[in-house]
This record gives sequence, C-alpha cells and structure tokens, in this order.
Amino acid sequence: MKRHFTDEKQFILLRMLDDFARSKGLSINNEKTFYKFMEHLSKTVKKHRDKPTLVHGFRIESMFAHMAASMGECNIITEEDSGSFFSLNDNIRRPDFRVLTRGGEQYFIEVKNFHKEDPLEPYKIKKDYLSTLKEYAEQFDTPLKVAIYWSRWKLWALVDSRYFNKDNSDFNITLFDAMKRNEMALLGDRMIGTFPPLSFRIYADSQKPRTVDENCQVHFTIGNAVICAGGKEITDELEKKLAWVFMLYGGWDKVNQPAKTVNGFLDYTEFSVEPEEWDRNQGFAILDFLSKMISSHYNYLTSPEGKIRQLVPNQQYEDITKKEAIT
Repeated sequence: MKRHFTDEKQFILLRMLDDFARSKGLSINNEKTFYKFMEHLSKTVKKHRDKPTLVHGFRIESMFAHMAASMGECNIITEEDSGSFFSLNDNIRRPDFRVLTRGGEQYFIEVKNFHKEDPLEPYKIKKDYLSTLKEYAEQFDTPLKVAIYWSRWKLWALVDSRYFNKDNSDFNITLFDAMKRNEMALLGDRMIGTFPPLSFRIYADSQKPRTVDENCQVHFTIGNAVICAGGKEITDELEKKLAWVFMLYGGWDKVNQPAKTVNGFLDYTEFSVEPEEWDRNQGFAILDFLSKMISSHYNYLTSPEGKIRQLVPNQQYEDITKKEAIT
C-alpha cells in the first residue's frame, strides 16, 4: 500500500492560521497575527510533545495504520477524524479510521492503547464517549470496532463495539474476552508456522587458519554466511528475509550459539532461536501473531532505545508476506 500525502500544498497551515485569527478576532493579512500565530503554534506543539499520554496515543494510532496496511487485507485506510466536520447532532464523534477491505467490507475503527500492569484489569471506555462514536457509525450504517493495543504484551485485539460489557457509566472488556472476540483476521492478521530453529550461520573459510585450541577457542576468517530453518539453508531471497524478520520479532525466546567442528577444525558457528517447547512430531512451530511482529518492528523503527524518536517511520507500508515488499 502507498501512503498518500493529501496536503502537499500545506493548506492545513493556512486553515490553522485562519482558525487562530478567527478565534482572536484578527485578520490573517496582519503581520502581527502571523507572529502571534507562530508563537501560539510553538507553545502548543511543545506542550503536546511534552505530554507522554498524547505522544503515545498518537503513536499507537499511527502504529495501527502501519500494521493494518502491512498485513495485506486492506484496500484503503483513511483517517476519519481529520479535516472539517459538520453535523446536525451535537452528540457525535468521529472514530479514528475508516477501513475498506479487499473483500469490499467497510468498518470504522477507534484505536486505544492500554498499558496496565495487571493483565486481568479490564479496559474501560466511557459510556458517553462510546455512544458518540456509535452514533456516527449508525449514521453511515457501518460497523464500529475498537482496536485495543495491550502494549505491555504487544497484543492487538479488534473488538466490535457491541461486545463491550456495561458497568455503570463505563463499558469494559477484559483481555481474555477481547481475544475471544478478536477480529484482527479481518485485517489480515494470522499466526505463522515454520521449522525451528531459525539460525544465522557463519562458515569458516577453509583456506584460512581455523584450528580449535585447547581452550576451545578459535580465530577464523568468515568464508560464508547463510540463514537456516530446521538446519537447512534457505536459498529463496524472500524466505531469507522473512526468516530474518521471524528471528528478530517472532517471539521464540530460546537462544543457542552452537558450533560445529570437524577433526579439530571449525566448520561453522551460528546464532539460533527456537521456542522453549514445541511438538517435534508436528515438524513445525508457531510464531507470534503477524500483528505483534509488525508492531514490534514498528517499535524498533520509532523508539529503538525505548524513547520515542519518531511517531511514524519513514517508509511505505507493505504486506510483508509479498515478495516485492521486503527490500
């Protein structure tokens, strides 16, 4: 999917200037208005940047769009809650996104981040807040769904708004119930199986010194490097890149660093990952949800050291399961 920049002429800046001037009873042609606007804009941006809840909330919304665009089942994803908005009903609110799937289905999606330590604590949304979103969706006769990101576990759940439980002035849903009602598959989410272990193998150059000494140490020159699955070298370029993504973000947490020697000479050493437990008779093991892997990659791109550096990564959003997507 290609990200379209719909404000290339930056009309939004003129609109912001006009909104500011109108609120102050000023003219946009007055130079003093311009400088007052720039001062106001600088203070407002700094205030928002220094408010973690706003920054994280916006980043999670951006992450959702990135993730949904990458999973391959969306035809169009558009920000619904931007631009001018007129309505006869005051008690109405636009959700974050409108999504059109490849199958022609449309959904409104509100995105929420939930960062509680206790996995049993339910996510809550105010009754009035949810009702205004529902009112908007009903006007367009389009289903409203809520995408909740349990950020401590990097789990996404897409839940239809009718499945939230009533609790006095709030609606709520637990992680357990959200996963039972999870409709992320509508956007292309899936679980992927492959052959453990996945490994990055480095072969020693057989024409250079590679003898293992009495301390089991060896100095060697790299002769070749390959990626393997289940002990077999992967030769397809797409599969090699997928395997690398799976190694980094697939959730397998048993790490090994074996080495193979032949007659006292190093053949290869490797870094490998596999699940702690898996059915070896089955022959393959399951990785994390695709949405979780994409979100983990997104976190790396936007906050590689734990501190947010960007809200949106500088790349197009592509289905990572397609050959032309990985470069």
